Amino acid sequence: MRLYHVPGTRSSRVHWMLEEIGKPYDVTVMAREERHEPPHLARHPLGRVPVVHDGDGHVFESAGICLHLAESNPEAGLIPAAGTHDRALVYQWVFYAMLELELGIVEKYVYGETDAARTAAGVASYRKALQVIEDELAGKEYLVGGTFSVADLIVAGVCGFGVYLGMNDGFPNVAAYLERTNARPAQQRANAA
Repeated sequence: MRLYHVPGTRSSRVHWMLEEIGKPYDVTVMAREERHEPPHLARHPLGRVPVVHDGDGHVFESAGICLHLAESNPEAGLIPAAGTHDRALVYQWVFYAMLELELGIVEKYVYGETDAARTAAGVASYRKALQVIEDELAGKEYLVGGTFSVADLIVAGVCGFGVYLGMNDGFPNVAAYLERTNARPAQQRANAA
């Protein structure tokens, strides 16, 4: 397994996931400008990261990669059994993170300096979506089945960008959740690398 990685991007989620699995892998750290050069465009037609080569070919999109890794490494215990309600909840929270939480973050990140109205709408959208996570975590450590899963990795990864952009104030359950997920040894190893 090889990860094509730019630190501080969505590829950080995949790096964390690879550490959670605990199998050997290689990382190619790229400069941002390398993403638009022909070798990387052959891996990802939009020149983005992450991309992994899993032995059979290239796969891109962080949530898709993380789900693939969880499903192909069931011994890591990061995804419930196929066909169960808990598996459905994992899918729910992964897609929720990408489609509800991350969109508001992107609006603030991209337009924060140039379009105040669009930024405010993005922040409001994110905080409304984050309230759902806040409520779900009331009395719980993790989102699905009482144990850390790929859903937590994706949700915490997205919410971490919210922290970076100063969008998470006033959500104590989320703050405690991020402390738990960030303290995981695999997350610490990925950050140190």
